[in-house]
Amino acid sequence: MMARLTSLWQHHRALLIVFVVVAGVTVGFGVRTVTSAIYWMDPAHQDQRIEGWMTPHYVADSYHLPREVVGPALFMDPAGPNQRLNLEQIAAQHGLTLTQLQDRIDTAAAAFRSGQQ
Repeated sequence: MMARLTSLWQHHRALLIVFVVVAGVTVGFGVRTVTSAIYWMDPAHQDQRIEGWMTPHYVADSYHLPREVVGPALFMDPAGPNQRLNLEQIAAQHGLTLTQLQDRIDTAAAAFRSGQQ
């Protein structure tokens, strides 16, 4: 086995390096996909009550909603620039409480889910 690797290293060094990098990236994406799937399949992370630290992306993932549904509920343009705001900042910008934002998200989720079935 070592003789084969030594031969590959001597004759096809660039190809071997590219292969190792591509394999490493593939493993990295695979691990990220599996850990993400495990996290979002946990019922504790589905349809969570919102908190100020959450982002619109987190809410969309928790409620299994497309960004086109969450964006307008949180006063954001889905086609607009990606603003890195959390829900506390969004609520403050629009003079709302987190409870009022929760109501808007619940309403948007119910409307989306009733339209899917």
